[in-house]
Amino acid sequence: MNRDISFLLILTAFSLGGILFPEFFKNFKGWIVPLLTLIMLSMGLTLTPEDFKNILKKPFAVFYGAFLQFTVMPLSAYILSKIFRLPPELFVGVVLVGSAPGGTASNLMTYLSRGDLSYSISMTTVSTLSSPFFTPLWTYILAGKYVEVPFIPMAETTLRIVVLPVLMGMIFRYFLKERIKRVESFLPYVAILSISFIIGTIFAMNHSVLKDISLIIVGVVLIHNILGFVLGYLFGILVGLDRKMAKTLSIEVGMQNSGLSAVLAIKYFSKVSALPSAVFSLSQNLIGVLLSFFFRRV
Repeated sequence: MNRDISFLLILTAFSLGGILFPEFFKNFKGWIVPLLTLIMLSMGLTLTPEDFKNILKKPFAVFYGAFLQFTVMPLSAYILSKIFRLPPELFVGVVLVGSAPGGTASNLMTYLSRGDLSYSISMTTVSTLSSPFFTPLWTYILAGKYVEVPFIPMAETTLRIVVLPVLMGMIFRYFLKERIKRVESFLPYVAILSISFIIGTIFAMNHSVLKDISLIIVGVVLIHNILGFVLGYLFGILVGLDRKMAKTLSIEVGMQNSGLSAVLAIKYFSKVSALPSAVFSLSQNLIGVLLSFFFRRV
């Protein structure tokens, strides 16, 4: 079975598990932060000095991608939330997932799409390392009038559970090169199992309210997600990127670190605010798989 299909099946299975067996998954809510930390550590373990050299080789393209990540997604999240008149808890949840950095799954989807993998990794790295500033900043600017947004604590939490584990992973890789290479092929499975467990737990925690808000939030999230993929590609073509880089940019802009936004939502807002992140995770992987089939042929 193709790895992209197996990842999607794993994510779907855990999501359904959270909906069908909420009492079981609720027991694991204390695992959410450690699992996100594990995801980011696994990302750090895959990074090499060559990845940072690639940033310097094409700085405009990389930072342009990061710029789109932190403008297209948060602003479209805000506009859609206003159009659909979402209640404050869901409003901040949609804005939060839109303000998150690129997700690690984007690198896999880029590989499957025959895109520019070094470009994808470079953009994910830059957006992840800058997320302690931009994620709370956009959330504060766009949702601050509807809910209280603790900018400094959010920045500190993002630094602690995202940036530091990535840096630790890079250090481990530097000192344990050969040992890390032996397990490198398993790291994507560690990441997908971890995010699947997080999403399943979030669905379980919101089991009692899913029927009332699921259709609204699914519609908003799907539109938001599709906009990210489409605008990422179009803005790439607009500045003269070749087709390979443009489809990479599409995937990078369209896929968010939904695990981070879910953790921040639960910690600083409410469990309901984490729902958009859970739905977005399912959406981006489903659309990402379908898009990879299309992109392999163009």
